[in-house]
Order: sequence, then C-alpha cells, then structure tokens
Amino acid sequence: MRGKNFLLFFYLPFLGIIIIFFVFSSLNRSYIKNKTEDLVKEHLQATAEILKVNISHLLKEDYSVNEIFESYSREEGIYYMALLNEKKEILSWSSRFEGYLPLSLQVIENEESWIIDSPAGKIFNFFSPFFPAEGKTYFLYLGYSLKNLEEMIVYSRRNFFYIFGLIFAVGIIFFMGLYQFQRNYLEKKREAEEEKREKERYREISAFTSGLAHEIKNPLNSFSLLLDLLHKRMPQDLRAEVSLGKAEIQKVSRIIDQFTVSLKPLRLNKETFLLKEMILYVREQLAKESGKKGVNIQYFQASSIVLKADKGLMSQALFNIFKNSLEATNDGVISIQGQQTKKKVIIRIEDSGRGISNEDKERIFEPFFSKKEKGMGIGLYLARKIVEAHGGKIKVKSEIGLGTTFFIQIPGG
Repeated sequence: MRGKNFLLFFYLPFLGIIIIFFVFSSLNRSYIKNKTEDLVKEHLQATAEILKVNISHLLKEDYSVNEIFESYSREEGIYYMALLNEKKEILSWSSRFEGYLPLSLQVIENEESWIIDSPAGKIFNFFSPFFPAEGKTYFLYLGYSLKNLEEMIVYSRRNFFYIFGLIFAVGIIFFMGLYQFQRNYLEKKREAEEEKREKERYREISAFTSGLAHEIKNPLNSFSLLLDLLHKRMPQDLRAEVSLGKAEIQKVSRIIDQFTVSLKPLRLNKETFLLKEMILYVREQLAKESGKKGVNIQYFQASSIVLKADKGLMSQALFNIFKNSLEATNDGVISIQGQQTKKKVIIRIEDSGRGISNEDKERIFEPFFSKKEKGMGIGLYLARKIVEAHGGKIKVKSEIGLGTTFFIQIPGG
C-alpha cells in the first residue's frame, strides 16, 4: 500500500478517534465541573439563608456577634465566615486558617459569588445581605471549600489518561492488525491474480505446444522410419552418419515431449515415506546421470522426517534442484538440511557454487529460461510446479560467488 493510502486508511481514522475522545472527555470534565460548582452555589445559598435566619433570631435576643459566631464557626465545609454591618465593616469573623480572611470590598461590590485560590485549594465565596430588624442591614460572607471538587477533577483527569492510554494501545494493536490483515489480503489477491494469469498463459501455451508437437512429431516419425530404411541399404561407411541423423531426430522428439509434459496439469498420488530415503535415492540417480561417483551431497536432520507427498514427483523436483546445484558447483559440497514442524516440512538445499545474479534470480523458475549452453529451462520450472501442486512454496537466496540456497516448504508436518 502506498504511503498516502496508508495514511488515509489507517492513521487518519485512528487520529480522528483519539481527537474525538479527547474533545468529549474535555467537554465531559468541563460539564461536571460547572454542574458541581452550580450545586455548591445552591448548597451555599441554602446554608446562607438558614444562617441568616438563625443569626437574625439571635441578634433579636441580644446575643453578641462573637457569641453567635462561636456556635457556627465549626460548620462542616465552611472555611471562613464573616458578619458585616451596613457600611460593610467587619463586625466578627472566624476562619479555619488563623489570620486568613480573603475579603475584597472591590469584589463584593460587583459579585455575589466567586471562586478564589487559597492555601487550602479553591474556595467558593458567597456574599449576600440580610435584614434582621427593620431599618438594619447586615452582610453575611461565607467561604466554602471546593476540595472535593478538585479531588474529583484530578481523579477524572487521571482516569482520562488511563482510558486514553488503553484506547491508544488497543487502537494501535487493532489498526496494525487491520493493516497486516489488509496487506496479507492484498498479497494473496495479487498472488491469486498472478497465478490466474500464469495459468491462462500456460493454458494457451499448452494448447499451442500440443498442436505444434503433433504436427512436428508426425513428420519426424516418418523421417525416422525413412532413416531406418536408409541405414539398411546404405554402404557400411555411411551408416554412422545416418545413425547420427536419427539420434538428432530422437533428441528433437524428446525435447518436444518434455515441453508437452511440462505444461500438463499434475495429478498427485500421495504416499507416506521418509525424507532421508528419498534424498539418498535422488543422490544415487544423480550420480548415475552425471557420471560422478560419490556426488558430495550431505544430508542433515535432527530426527526422522516423514513426508506425505507424491514420491515420484517430489523426487523429480529434488533431482532437478540437485542437478542445477551440482552443475553450478566445482568440487564443492551440496548441503541438504531437513526440518519438521507441526504444520510443514522444510528442506534447505545449499551449494557453494558460483551463485545467481539478482536479475536472473527473478527468472530462474520461468519455463524455457536458461543460461546453460545445453539447458532447456525446464528443470527448475517443473520443480516449482511440483512443489506448488503440493500446496508448498519454493524460494531461492543467492549472491554471485557465495553460492545458492533453495528453500522448500511442504505442508503436512
């Protein structure tokens, strides 16, 4: 996926979710704060009304202001309170903090309630007049602690970061999983499309090759019969050349047969067998064909590996790979390593040959591609076709001068 599409499909939605969550959380905290302040104000107004009524009664009964405040100074939640006359002069006051009464005449001229910062945190202030007797005016000043509100806001903010971190982590995991799923889907889709195009291409090639092979082999067979007749009637000194011509015709016929076989669909006849037995058999057949005694193919495995596959076809696939490695290796070693997991068998074939260029590495499994003088480019193509027919994969890793390694994975561990 291109960078721009990745940004639009994954990053922007995730970023949008985070921003929406952040905005809603901020609005929610602001709403809670405002509603709580309104509730505190209502509570303080109700408390002030009750206090004003009680203080009015006590004043009528000739209690002194100090005596009145002595009984109310311990009211829970009230940090300080003061009683002012009509000139807004303080008659008496009490505070939980000795010597601390944050009363500003400038503020009380314009506001009935306000919030201040104090050593005890935020305090809600309420200032209102009352009339205990006709012609007399007093003012009551109260300060109510917002400590519980601040604790609630801190708790809410802490929970916000916890939830934000959790959502962020879950979001990262979800979107990365979604991205990986989408990548795998696109990769499989691409592979399926390539496989479909390849099948269609080789279906056309197969049909063309079958028709061409039929048209060519009929004259070749007739020509071969004619050479047989000529061989019988020719003088002895010319028979060798006639035999050589017949051999070349048979060679052309074999090439046509190989082309035809390589393009036919495979039919698997699976059986269960030991991988080591098949490796030893292929090594023996390769020694016979190459004419080299004791072909240096070393096989390693941690334990006995059982493979369920078409033994004949898999032997052919390994034979083609071994032969390719042997031809690329001069007095070297071909190392085979087998590994069995719960779901697959892995075969690693490594040689110390001349290696393959990056350009050729992309094409070595294509049919009819070969850099050898006498090669037809069928061997590795058939090897891949056989492995993929078993539901497996074949890959190659190579560098010029550092050898080549083939990796084969077959399902069925």
